[in-house]
Amino acid sequence: MHSRNIYRNGIDFAELSAVYPPLRKYIDKASNPHKTIDFKDQDAQRCLTEALLHRDFKLKIRLPPDRLCPPVPNRLNYILWLQDITLASRYLDEPNTQSIVLGIDIGTGASAIYPLLACSLEKSWEFVVSEIDPSSFVTARQNISTNELDDRVQIIQSHAAVPILLPLHLDKERRFDFTMCNPPFYSSLQEVIQSAEAKQYGPNAVCTGAEIEMITSGGESAFVGKMVIESLDIRERCKWYTSMLGKLSSVAEVVDILKCHSIDNYIIMEFVQGQTRRWAVGWSFSDTRLPDTISRIQNPNPTISKYLPTHNTILQPVVSVSRGSLYERLSSILSSVAHIHIRSQGALSVGAPAETNGIRPGPNLGYLVSVQENTWSRSARRRKKRRVDDLESNVGPDRQNIAAASGERLASSHMACSIMVKESFKNTNFAFGAKEDQDSSLQDFIVEFTWRKGQVRELFDSFCSHVSRKVVTSTWS
Repeated sequence: MHSRNIYRNGIDFAELSAVYPPLRKYIDKASNPHKTIDFKDQDAQRCLTEALLHRDFKLKIRLPPDRLCPPVPNRLNYILWLQDITLASRYLDEPNTQSIVLGIDIGTGASAIYPLLACSLEKSWEFVVSEIDPSSFVTARQNISTNELDDRVQIIQSHAAVPILLPLHLDKERRFDFTMCNPPFYSSLQEVIQSAEAKQYGPNAVCTGAEIEMITSGGESAFVGKMVIESLDIRERCKWYTSMLGKLSSVAEVVDILKCHSIDNYIIMEFVQGQTRRWAVGWSFSDTRLPDTISRIQNPNPTISKYLPTHNTILQPVVSVSRGSLYERLSSILSSVAHIHIRSQGALSVGAPAETNGIRPGPNLGYLVSVQENTWSRSARRRKKRRVDDLESNVGPDRQNIAAASGERLASSHMACSIMVKESFKNTNFAFGAKEDQDSSLQDFIVEFTWRKGQVRELFDSFCSHVSRKVVTSTWS
């Protein structure tokens, strides 16, 4: 479960029923010492969802008995992950800038729970949502209106013959921050039956979904695969394309599709709620890169490890050094790199970095650096000298062509990364009776490099290697 999910420590059903009295009868009816509901009771499930939305998000919705009843904790995980993605994608924005975040929900369902949850959490978010089922479309529109969100959530009727990413085809002028989707898991009714039979002790909760919400031709991986194909034409008009997946095998299939189309900028996350495990996948054609905490499953099992994207975060341990001297050395190393732009910012303010004067940050601060090309390695300096020699030895159109080609290389290789200094979990300063002033005491640190922008991974890797080598060498000199 997401670290910011308010249901991480469970739900107090007695307390919830005191705020939402209609839930009481289902707790009493369950007759168990833990004061919970019977999750195999469809009416109880719907009442629980209504109660949580009412108490925690001030939302009022109608859930039809013949349509899917979405569990709030599970749906909240997805929204919180999208919050992380959006904040990290705007990491390079100027401090204290705010603008509208525009999302798309593919197949919003009768509840329209995703845009309702998101708009209740984020006042600057707006949505265009689609729904293919006429019955669910009508109910979703009612739920949006009931919560007075018509000005922030636009719903459109989709059809089987139109593209999955219909909102992006209807409005080709607007740029979207993300798409989200929770596609049907199964490819046939037989697969649904086989899945239920495969559960040794039977399902923990009754499934309330209609056939149109549970079954799609080819299953969920084929559905998301179509999204990938459609996104190849739309590309950067949407920054991040994302979808939930209900089966681990689908993760491998979708990643294979992404790689088949040479999409290397993709992300995978896992959400666990009780015995339910779900995965989320996303991809982008932009040069925005996301930290490992958002883009990769932490402590993955061997089955899924090989499908995870390459690390965008690199950690360099630095032992037995004072905080002040480490910052001083980092500032010196960065300042020595030619054609580099450096900005100081707060380690904890990912969405709104705090800028300071100069490039030397104080405690708990880090650096945001930007470079256009490799200027730090010996080979880079040799290449630069050759370019200068070529320019000096050519005149007229030839010289102009060389200069233009050089400019194109610079633009294509632009790279930005953040550098944060964090205390190591294993510190030795207190064991050796160090001074109380942590800026002057010897400690173990982690220098964390996170790729934020760029298309050339080698540029990020080379820069991290250069800075890391000099930092570590300086601590022993």
